[in-house]
Amino acid sequence: MDPDAEILTKVSKIEKFFESVLYKDSLEDWNVAKDLGELLIRIDREDIMGHALLARACRHTGERTRAREELEKCRALVARQDLTPQQRELFLPVLSEEEKHLTEGSSRA
Repeated sequence: MDPDAEILTKVSKIEKFFESVLYKDSLEDWNVAKDLGELLIRIDREDIMGHALLARACRHTGERTRAREELEKCRALVARQDLTPQQRELFLPVLSEEEKHLTEGSSRA
């Protein structure tokens, strides 16, 4: 099976995938979210969803430096893109929450 199709198949089998990742911050296998984020960025380097998925997944997989880098990419995309009100409503709270998690984690280290 094509690796990209395999990623999409895994995601499609997870009930409420995006809700689990973005709103509940709870997913059984964060590598699936990481793989999807990387796939979305391969398709479109400025895909905010891909970078947001990577930021969250990398924090959960212990890649805090990369999580911070992806969060910065999200912030840059928010600053220069014309986001719809719906996109702002979705991403801004997620990015703020992610920043809080990464800041708390670095102050404990």
